[in-house]
Amino acid sequence: MAESVRNIDQHYCRDERMPHVEIRSTYQSLQGYKAHRHSELSIGVIEAGQTCLTHQGQDLLLQQGDLVIIEPEAVHSCNPIEGKARSYHMIYIDAQWCCDRLFSLYPNGVQEITCESTVITQPELFREYSAMINSLREGSISDHNLRLDSLLFNTLSTYCSPTQEAFKKAEIADQTKRRILNDLLAPPSLVQLEQEFGCSKETIIRVFKRRFGITPKAFLNNVRIEQSKLLLKAGMSVIEVASEVGFSDQSQFHRAFVLYTASTPRQYQRAKSIFDNIS
Repeated sequence: MAESVRNIDQHYCRDERMPHVEIRSTYQSLQGYKAHRHSELSIGVIEAGQTCLTHQGQDLLLQQGDLVIIEPEAVHSCNPIEGKARSYHMIYIDAQWCCDRLFSLYPNGVQEITCESTVITQPELFREYSAMINSLREGSISDHNLRLDSLLFNTLSTYCSPTQEAFKKAEIADQTKRRILNDLLAPPSLVQLEQEFGCSKETIIRVFKRRFGITPKAFLNNVRIEQSKLLLKAGMSVIEVASEVGFSDQSQFHRAFVLYTASTPRQYQRAKSIFDNIS
């Protein structure tokens, strides 16, 4: 029988005096997760059992005694193995707080952070985190603020660094845009770009959206629709336009056009100018 979320032994720990930290503790759970992301830096502490972390296209086995660090906005999922329960804690740390703390080490500025390791097997560090979290049962987060902040800072300084220079990310975004514009009929897939740039699909999407405010797929559709408007105004048939700008068929073109313009292609093409009524 599937496990009900209501029956899982888990709780969250928050304290308004330390708003940059939230802790989730889950015990003997079989509940899995779909791929998702957090705006915070995530540190996982595996207390018992095993779990499978899917992160940056890899499946990683986590087991009792492991720590895991996941960068802000990194897409991941974490699921039980062979139907066996596991217990874990997740610590979510505000990304800006992390950048501000690392600024003392990197005075040129820290806009984003990257994690040099994902799975950490350090028994002493694990014991520190486990003892810290378990002690919260007897008090609030702020009762342990100095100890917790020190532990988090030590982890950040050891395993995290400023993200590579902004210009490199901008170049990835700019190259992606150029590749899309160079061939609207057969634009490169994210898998192709992933292999070409040597970074994950999630990173490509993230840096593109940060630079242009839109995902590569949405950008491609926007460009196709804008091109289609010009062709429709020039008198080309809807079927021809759909093929010309790279849609697989007229139906797909119709749906996209409505989605982006709240108008059908034929309505757009048949629109009259206000000057048509002027003699």
